[in-house]
Amino acid sequence: MLRSVRTIHPLAKYVTLACQRSFHVSTPVFNSPWYLDPKESPSITSPLKSVTIPKLPERHPQALENLVTYLATELGIDDLSVFDMRNKSTTTQGAYDIADFMVIGSGKSAKHLQSASTELDFYIKHELHKLPTTEGILKSGALAKYHRKLLKKGKKAPNYSKNTYGVTPNTWVMTDTKTDGIVIHMLTKERRVDLNFECLWAKDSEKEKYSSTSKNHDSDDIFKGIRYFHSTSQLKSNSFDPYNVTFDNYADQFRSLLRKHLVDYKVTSLKDLKDHLDSMYSAGITMNYSLIVEYFNTILKSEEFHQPFNTNMKAYIHRELFLFNLLDSYSVLLTNEQILDLLSLIIVSGSGFNNESFLTLKSIIKTFNIQQKELHDHSKILGKVQLLSEKLTDNYNSTHRELKRRIDSLLLTAYANKQNWFSFFKVLDSAIQRNDIPLVQASLPLVAVCSDNLTAYQYETKYLPLIKEAGMPKEIARFADIIYDKTHE
Repeated sequence: MLRSVRTIHPLAKYVTLACQRSFHVSTPVFNSPWYLDPKESPSITSPLKSVTIPKLPERHPQALENLVTYLATELGIDDLSVFDMRNKSTTTQGAYDIADFMVIGSGKSAKHLQSASTELDFYIKHELHKLPTTEGILKSGALAKYHRKLLKKGKKAPNYSKNTYGVTPNTWVMTDTKTDGIVIHMLTKERRVDLNFECLWAKDSEKEKYSSTSKNHDSDDIFKGIRYFHSTSQLKSNSFDPYNVTFDNYADQFRSLLRKHLVDYKVTSLKDLKDHLDSMYSAGITMNYSLIVEYFNTILKSEEFHQPFNTNMKAYIHRELFLFNLLDSYSVLLTNEQILDLLSLIIVSGSGFNNESFLTLKSIIKTFNIQQKELHDHSKILGKVQLLSEKLTDNYNSTHRELKRRIDSLLLTAYANKQNWFSFFKVLDSAIQRNDIPLVQASLPLVAVCSDNLTAYQYETKYLPLIKEAGMPKEIARFADIIYDKTHE
């Protein structure tokens, strides 16, 4: 059942919709801790984006799988492709002379590629025990020198020579891993489109798939023959046809604008994004919930959006208002599952999940001696989300159970980072009432790292015995020792 959402009060409407709809009850089955299962565990850092691992060639070395997984899950490299160069009969433009496997991935920006290449070199040295070779990176000192030369050149050279034609530093990084003939190319999305390595290295039968369908053509301006005008004019692209009023056409263009905004918001501003969405809506195209989620995910990362706010709390409030206004302005249709998923977005927007020092279950379990460095405030709206979560305690099916567990896990994480233990234990008590032991188990690492001695004692007395009785997973057993040490200091 779908309903049109028109917000009167930001969260009250969603509470009413969710509580009025019927949910079918089913008996839950727990096999393993949900937060340690990569297939079922929600992304604590962001529930808006999932990681995709590309299909690997047959008889590939284990190092290739390890590297591709590391690029996707740890370094945030998107749209990964792996090409097998071992077949000498395939036309690969001579690439088989330098590598057996070519890996291509897209980074978010030149700065992201610089950081990712450093982490990749460290990983290869310490995990694969090889000394990699990296090309295409200008370090901070060399980059400053490069900019000084450009500035000096710009003062002396004629205007037509000032154009870099899109070739900027750190937009294409190549790393020779020195392992099983694996070479990794990391590029910004724009540079990847320009170079189009896929068309060079794909199999003959697949080259057509990677051939460019959106070719640029020069304007027929009569001044195009003059070098100055040729060098300073912009190419016109025929990739987007505004008269093709279809969802796919407008949605693809909108996603392209989102990517460009994250690369350089001065070129593609938030106003450009809103104008395109308005034109899409005015053309009679129904807004898709997933497209709205992509838009909001971009807002969470947008430098332009967060510039005016000097405190985190102001940013939280404006992110929440932006999300509610977005749903209201474009009359987005929401299902039961999407309403529950919306609550996860509200929690992320109203807390510090995008802060580097924010502690998540994943970071706590992964790092042995991690400690809380600072408290992270959260918006008051999290209390309303918690209230709705409690109203749904006895009314859900198996699908809604997973969504509800994600909501409560995000709430626990936000409360622990704020050390709001009253609300934290309120969520835990609700989990115990519905016999959700995995969620109680997930609270153990958060309490061990974030709590003071008094809170640790309260947790050890009331909740730790339940975890021990149900069976404590070995992955979190060490956190019980940390709580014991705190309470016996």
